[in-house]
Amino acid sequence: MNFQGHLESAYRLVRDQPLLFILGGLLLQVLVVMTLGVLAGPLLGAYVLAAILVFRDKKVVSLNDFFAGLSRFGSLFPYLALLVLIFLGVICLVVPGILFAVWWLYTLPLMADRQLSLGEAMRQSRAKVLEKGFFMHLVFLFMITVVPDLLISFLSTMLPILQIFFVLIPPLQAGCIASLYLEQFEGLDPGSRLSGQAELPSS
Repeated sequence: MNFQGHLESAYRLVRDQPLLFILGGLLLQVLVVMTLGVLAGPLLGAYVLAAILVFRDKKVVSLNDFFAGLSRFGSLFPYLALLVLIFLGVICLVVPGILFAVWWLYTLPLMADRQLSLGEAMRQSRAKVLEKGFFMHLVFLFMITVVPDLLISFLSTMLPILQIFFVLIPPLQAGCIASLYLEQFEGLDPGSRLSGQAELPSS
């Protein structure tokens, strides 16, 4: 598992299309919260899929791509049940929530990209995690979730304006997960993931 390669891929994704992935990610988060999570699967699935398409197919995505999941609402909506299950696991004993989050790390990319059902995506995700190493996936998840939150929180205690960097977390997380998914399921090297990327349209 190439941690540095995934981080570099995610960084370059945000660097090349900052307004789209940062502001688009912020908009999707607001919509997910406003709909009490009902749109979590369709919106977050489309967001991760957009990163996958950039990495794998060299596609130049637009804001419309972030809402493409709404046309597949019925197939992506069940992802909400998984989020609830992870949330309940964290509330109850913490450990089950962490276990579920690691096992089913690939569930959303599999549902969005390969159009698998929730159950089949969960099965394939867990199998891949156990095959490639649970601990390595746990470290990966820790690095893209807990570490950024703690780092920005610590720095913002000294300089509150640095809280603005929280908006970078969703696109970097989506980029890392998309990059890891392509490495593990399609064998694509993250080191050269964005080389030869299609030109962005001029503004």
